[in-house]
Amino acid sequence: MGEPALKTVVLGISVASLLFATVGVGWRFRHDLELAGASASVGSRVVSTPCGPIEVQQAGQGIPLLMIHGSGGGHDQGMAWARPLTKQGVQVIAMSRFGYLRTPRPTDASPEAQADAHVCLLDALGIEKAAVMGVSAGGPSAMQTAIRHPDRVSALVLLVPIAFKPGDVNHSAPPVSDKKDALLLRLLASDFLFWSALHVARDSLMRHVLATPP
Repeated sequence: MGEPALKTVVLGISVASLLFATVGVGWRFRHDLELAGASASVGSRVVSTPCGPIEVQQAGQGIPLLMIHGSGGGHDQGMAWARPLTKQGVQVIAMSRFGYLRTPRPTDASPEAQADAHVCLLDALGIEKAAVMGVSAGGPSAMQTAIRHPDRVSALVLLVPIAFKPGDVNHSAPPVSDKKDALLLRLLASDFLFWSALHVARDSLMRHVLATPP
């Protein structure tokens, strides 16, 4: 076989390998996404409320606790955080915020609108008053729930909340460049990019995006 023919064969094999790898990655991504979706829906239901459909999972009996998750998951993340409390006489109500899992994202997904939706969920479940726990990105809507509906909140608990210090917005967190901010938003908005980052740089993703020790 001459050198030109050999180069053609090598190039063909390389292209074929790249195509197979691309197809394999795509299949693995869809497979993992389907498994994650099926796993996340176990034990939850979608409740109709005046604020729209809201996915919720409940566990335990006793003092009601509305668990508001962060950016890394939906009701499943909230339940993972709070389930141990069910052994201490707490009824955990873990919901999926706007745009997470089976709770659709409305046009107005502000913390204030989310807070009103939290109370809509309590109404739909027949719960008059509940303690509210907000984790990370769930902190702003948890605080707004207490501010806007104080008669419905028996206690407010915030765990590593994303929030600004009053009167000191510019110094509440280390400055982030516009470029890095745009990259983070793109990463969080793309299932494929987020999935890829989990496989390639999981520890960095956990530390810098989710602010969680790996």
